[in-house]
Amino acid sequence: WGSNSFECHSSGLLPMVVEDGETAGVTFTRGKSSLEGLDHDATLWHGRESASMLVHRHAMETERAKVSKGFEGQGVLQGVVFPCMGNILGVILFLRLPWIVGKAGVLETFSLVLVCCSCTFITSLSLSAVATNGKILGGGCYFLISRSLGPALGSGVGLCFYMANSIGAAMYFMGTVEAWEVAQPDLQILGAGNLNNVRVTSLLILALALVLVGGGIKHVARLGTVFLFIVLGVILCMYVGCFVGPWSGDGTYTSSVATEEGTELLTLNWTGPSLEVFKENLGPAYDMPQKAYPSDTKEYGFISLMGLWFPAVTGIMAGSNRSADLKDPAADIPRGTICAQVVTSFLYLSFVLIFGLVAPRQTLLDDRFFAASSAWPCKQVVQYGVMFSAIGAGLTSLVSGTRLLSAIAGDKTLPILQIFAAPPGTEPRLALLASGVLCACAIAIGELNAVAPVLTMFFLMCYTCVNLSCTILEAVHDPSWRPKFKYHHWSISLIGAILCIWMMFAMSTLMAMCAICFCAVIFAYAAYNSHSVKWGDGFQGMKFQLARNILTHMDLTAHTKNWRPQLLVITGASIFEQTTTHEEKLCVHDPDLLSLASQLKGGRGITILGGICSSKGVSVFSDGGMFICQEQRQKVLDGQDSMKRLLQQYHIEGFGRMVYTEDYADGLMCLVQISGLGAFQPNCVLAAWPKDVQKLDKHGSETRSHLIRMIQVAVVFQKVVLIAKGISWPDFEQRLHSHIDIWWIVGDGGILLLLPFLLAKHSVWHGCRLRLFVLADKVGDDPEMMMEELQNYVSDFRLNIEVHVKVIDPDVYDTSPALAAGSHTLADTNTIEQDEIDLEVANERPLRTVSQESVDEVPPWRTTSNLSSNLGRWRRQLSGSITGSRSSEGLQGASRAFRSSPPGTIGSVPEGPAAGLDSLSFSPQGADARRNLGFLHENAMTDPGPSGAKPEQNSKAFMYNEKQLTSDSPCSPDELMLARGLNSIIMEESSKADLVVMNLPDMPPGESAFGYCQLIEEMTKGLSRSMLVRGTAKEVITAFT
Repeated sequence: WGSNSFECHSSGLLPMVVEDGETAGVTFTRGKSSLEGLDHDATLWHGRESASMLVHRHAMETERAKVSKGFEGQGVLQGVVFPCMGNILGVILFLRLPWIVGKAGVLETFSLVLVCCSCTFITSLSLSAVATNGKILGGGCYFLISRSLGPALGSGVGLCFYMANSIGAAMYFMGTVEAWEVAQPDLQILGAGNLNNVRVTSLLILALALVLVGGGIKHVARLGTVFLFIVLGVILCMYVGCFVGPWSGDGTYTSSVATEEGTELLTLNWTGPSLEVFKENLGPAYDMPQKAYPSDTKEYGFISLMGLWFPAVTGIMAGSNRSADLKDPAADIPRGTICAQVVTSFLYLSFVLIFGLVAPRQTLLDDRFFAASSAWPCKQVVQYGVMFSAIGAGLTSLVSGTRLLSAIAGDKTLPILQIFAAPPGTEPRLALLASGVLCACAIAIGELNAVAPVLTMFFLMCYTCVNLSCTILEAVHDPSWRPKFKYHHWSISLIGAILCIWMMFAMSTLMAMCAICFCAVIFAYAAYNSHSVKWGDGFQGMKFQLARNILTHMDLTAHTKNWRPQLLVITGASIFEQTTTHEEKLCVHDPDLLSLASQLKGGRGITILGGICSSKGVSVFSDGGMFICQEQRQKVLDGQDSMKRLLQQYHIEGFGRMVYTEDYADGLMCLVQISGLGAFQPNCVLAAWPKDVQKLDKHGSETRSHLIRMIQVAVVFQKVVLIAKGISWPDFEQRLHSHIDIWWIVGDGGILLLLPFLLAKHSVWHGCRLRLFVLADKVGDDPEMMMEELQNYVSDFRLNIEVHVKVIDPDVYDTSPALAAGSHTLADTNTIEQDEIDLEVANERPLRTVSQESVDEVPPWRTTSNLSSNLGRWRRQLSGSITGSRSSEGLQGASRAFRSSPPGTIGSVPEGPAAGLDSLSFSPQGADARRNLGFLHENAMTDPGPSGAKPEQNSKAFMYNEKQLTSDSPCSPDELMLARGLNSIIMEESSKADLVVMNLPDMPPGESAFGYCQLIEEMTKGLSRSMLVRGTAKEVITAFT
């Protein structure tokens, strides 16, 4: 801004304009005296919302959310502290803690209670951090976990917590019946001490509870405070009674024990606070007999008692389950949860010390309800108080479970549960019914000591994920991780998660595995059905960090054993002008390619689907262009979304990208050059053979030019080229049972053998037999030896391929007028000199011993030249090796044939005089046999020499000059007749094959794009499906482990 442009008010330092003009890109109208309305200036911001308006809108939405609740919301005491304490202080404290002290002793009981309380305390810290990292809606802990770790894991853990709440209700109702049996042993349905009595009475209580909860969940939730104060009164009576004691004058008291035979009256001792008793109770006595629970014959230890006790410390999430009813969930949940957890932990630890101080061990083991026997002023206060509090806790658990199931169903991540979703403002009665059924199943067990460990597993699974969510969000440095609660650290949360997992497996490996498998099944089901759910979770951040670290540390050059095809599928694409709501807006020009790419995923590489949308010369920045016109811009975005759906439709594991360009060739070059990232760059380019390549109009010329350019760029960047040619390709429902034939002329790194093997892994091609065909000369090659060598070779590489050797008869010649006139193609003149050099070298080497028996003879056919000599030279030239032959001694050591690579590696460039299996056929002597197939530049035929250059250094160009792209001259008669001859051989064996895989010839130096396309058409004439492959001479398959 100019130094004289503004002056400031002393009150608000508001800049003002003192002269008209245009400053720093902001245009001021004449007479404007301030920057008022700058954030609404449509010229500068094009209608974007101002910051002040954004803040105001957020405030209004928050206010509307408060009004929609219909009430102010509960505070920290009523909404969090009381519900948490009411759920934590349950029947285990009153019915089992004295008995656990008698079994484990004071020290071990104190330790196990401390471990359990430490676990829930750490989880409370993690829960507080997650709860303060954004607004919380209904769903409680499920909402926290699902929005932190994603819908898939959130659904699994949410269902675990739902089951924990429903089974917890069963435990509370069974505890109610136990207290009722002690209080009124004569008023039982089936008699005290009978497990069926516990089952029947508990089911009756459950039925009553379902009626109460069904009448109105909100009203039942408000009763939680009443039940909590009853529990606190009972605890006060226990504190006083432990020091006053049930005195009867002589230090004894009586207690009844219900057995299957009836009620037994026991006389038990009471000492009151005594250091002698405390010392005697310090150590464990797991083998000491007990009469409190005669039907329980299980042998207990420290771990098993910890599993029995752990449900007593659960309930810390009762406040978060009421998040929808809280005034300020982010502030109330941390304070209330930690407060309730600390207070209840203090009560538990203090009672461990008090029980060990006031009663002998035998009394603790034989009195079924010691907490009531020692109560003041009378035991009935505790007995009935525990019953009422247990019923209240059971009702609360039913309410929490019902709300949780309804929230999970409402998110639609588990379609099978959608029936339990309740419309807003209605009671989730179907979810309540489901909770009741699950609770009834737990009650059918009939033994509280057996139900508690099951309950423990589900709670520990839930707590593990809460701690992990905090750890992951902190560890991945997610920018959205900004909790207001500062008293946490990822290492503490990690310790909490490890502690939970240790406790699970220490208590029961089988049950822990079952709980994990249950979560895994739900996780997989939810992940499969939650593609449309985008919540932004911690797992995405973790995946990002992991992918980044892997990408930056991966070796860009894959070892042969690790090579796998990573496809770049190139196709044209169009966006419809007008579509219905059910019609895809994107149309790819070669949909069969997508099926083929999906069926090639046996290599499990990454596939990139590249669609090129060309405006055909119209500028994309014109008035109606893709990037200027509003309607066209929307189509661009729709095209990207449609690409993702195409990948899902064709089951392609990879990514899709649309390229919008004015010229198709430019988009093609961009895709081939920049697709991929790091080690995940495509190493194979898959495209369809164009249909209009033989047309002589402008469209045909452009089509041929695009094809040749694509192949040339792929060759330069050392990518395998795959050209799919055929009328139609099988869809996913088809099952083929014929053959996949491989016509192996040059090795090209072994890619020709690997691709059919990977394709046969797919169910469409799995029924096809793989057949390998190689060509041999009748004079100069030993077919039997070649057959044996090839069979051993295929066996070494562990490929289940049927081998065939085709023998060519070289004794038939037909001198064409063109040759008689001495006409030569440009390729001939380029290769004659080098051919003579090759011939001199070949004449110095021994020929193969020719067997009297041929394998599969090809009937004589007439051509302008010797077919065997031309094909032999084609194989040698394309593989980059010099002419040679080998003696009948066979393979004299793999290292001789493959010195530049490990023994048994297909596709390497041979060194020295020995030739690999890429050149198993050899041409006869004679200069006339060296012509008519100049597929490579003259330098391509030179010997790599003894230095053993690497395949990458010997890679040959596909085309050589720009004129080849635009020329429409027809194919050389020599090349054309050779292609027809090769086609006749292929058709004899593969006319009915489901797929023919063969090498893609290079473009002869003197040939035009039109002539080259004619050559390929003649080679593949009559084949229903063919795949033309050009490798990089880099090994992609090995015989070694």
